[in-house]
Amino acid sequence: MKAIRSNLEKNTVNIYALCRILIGLFFFIAGFNKLFHPIFQGYMLNTISSIGFPFPQFTANFTAFCECVFGLFLMLGFWTRISSVFLIIIILVALFTHDLSSIPKELVPVKPETGIYEVDPFTWLSYFLYLPQTLYLLFLLLFLFQGCTGFGLDTLKKTNLK
Repeated sequence: MKAIRSNLEKNTVNIYALCRILIGLFFFIAGFNKLFHPIFQGYMLNTISSIGFPFPQFTANFTAFCECVFGLFLMLGFWTRISSVFLIIIILVALFTHDLSSIPKELVPVKPETGIYEVDPFTWLSYFLYLPQTLYLLFLLLFLFQGCTGFGLDTLKKTNLK
């Protein structure tokens, strides 16, 4: 058991770096698609317009650009904390303007004759935690506080400065 624990502890840095790279890759691809793929451009513009942001075309392009660039930076371990801050802001805006409204306010039971029930706080929390944005937010907070651990450009920069 100690050997397994020791091996897991040795690989913690690699697992952390893998998570950072994959989350960065997700944001890079999402931002890239929203910038250059016509269907995703349309989805993004419709979402931004329906929320009521001013200058929807600029806002959609700026947001997609930030997702793409800071996702790439996160993936490379470059400006890890700054990249995390920008991506956290994007996630929080998406959560508060779009995604929280997807959580139902009432539950319809299987048997219609029993009526409709208001969502209790624990059920609401389970819906909230089920949103993928919540997981991205938690990872980004980890990257914000931990910085670039493992391999990445920030780590190389630290090593060269010593």
